[in-house]
Amino acid sequence: MSSLWVWIAVLSLLAVLFLLLPLLSMDKRFKASASDAEQDNVLIFKERLAELEAEKIQGTLDEEDYLALKAELEKSLLQDVAGKETLHYKTSSVNVAQASGLFAMAIILVLASLVVYLDLGRSEGYAEYLVLKEQSEKNPSMGSQQAPDFAKAIKLLEQKLAENPADFEKSILLANSYTATGQYNKVVEVYARLAKNLDKNNQDYARVKGSYAQALFQAQGEKFTPAVDAAIKETLAIDSHESTALILKGIGAYMSNHYAQAITAWQQAKQKAGPMQVERFINPAIAEAQAKSGLKVAAKPVLEVGTGTAQVIINVSLSPELASRAKPEQTVFVFARAVGGRMPLAIERFQVKDLPKRIVLDDSKAAMPTANLSSVDTVDIMARISLNGSAKPQAGDMFIEKKAVQTKKNRELTLVIQHLF
Repeated sequence: MSSLWVWIAVLSLLAVLFLLLPLLSMDKRFKASASDAEQDNVLIFKERLAELEAEKIQGTLDEEDYLALKAELEKSLLQDVAGKETLHYKTSSVNVAQASGLFAMAIILVLASLVVYLDLGRSEGYAEYLVLKEQSEKNPSMGSQQAPDFAKAIKLLEQKLAENPADFEKSILLANSYTATGQYNKVVEVYARLAKNLDKNNQDYARVKGSYAQALFQAQGEKFTPAVDAAIKETLAIDSHESTALILKGIGAYMSNHYAQAITAWQQAKQKAGPMQVERFINPAIAEAQAKSGLKVAAKPVLEVGTGTAQVIINVSLSPELASRAKPEQTVFVFARAVGGRMPLAIERFQVKDLPKRIVLDDSKAAMPTANLSSVDTVDIMARISLNGSAKPQAGDMFIEKKAVQTKKNRELTLVIQHLF
């Protein structure tokens, strides 16, 4: 790292000298050029005047012509000298004060660049941030044995949050980092602060409260204290399908040997839990609870069109204002998810060239057999045109969304894609 700063200093000095030395030496070159030209003109004048006098003595040039030619020669010399004097007048010398000012401006520019680099462009800090974010997103529950990988990045996040405590994403990232290093009391503090700053009507409020309950559970040595139970109940009172609180509720029931209650809670948690969470924890936990309770592990149901009780008919089209932005081969996603949830309960995709199109979302379009439209009464429905075919929304995608749609009343909707991400 020290060698980097040495090279930065050397290259900055060379750049300053490269820019300023021509300015400091320019006047001297102009002076030398002007002085040399003036001497040449005087010598030429003397030689030509001597020639005129010789011709006059020899009688080849009369007095009148001699005086006229001499006057013309003097006039020419004065013009040449005046031109050189003008050039010399336009070129002012660079004194010590001006040179110092130029160097000072150059140094200020270099220092300003370094300040910006230190604040925004630190490759080490940014790399640590990206690594931390990637690791936390992949597995927010990593063991404390990887704490050394997080130490510097945690410090960086703490500094950034000290500057902007309201940054939601960095707060979540810091909480995940504390979790990875086993600092559960600090996790509790982060989520408590977030919950305090969020309005109860905010869509993230229930999720934050659920994460707070989990952090409190971990901070208490994974024991269900009255404070943990109260946090779980408060979260489910806000959102009865909040996945983290339901998972905790299921764990509590399982630890009390109430396996049927645990299974029910974990099944409900699937509606909003992420696919990885369902695969790695919820499904194995349900299977274990079923085995301990003596119940047979139910096979995943094979869904057929029309077998479920929920159905939403949707007429999808694209607004004329956005028609020129879309290409025929781009993908259109239409999906339904639980209100406030993330995991699609039903999804269908086709291409822009198929618009306008009438589709039916029902249990046969379920993303997972255990989470479908029939499991909820209301859903949020979105139709989105993806510019790159990704299921994840990107800037520039076109969409329309309809909130709180009833699933069991055979609703028929008209969705006109007319907004931009």
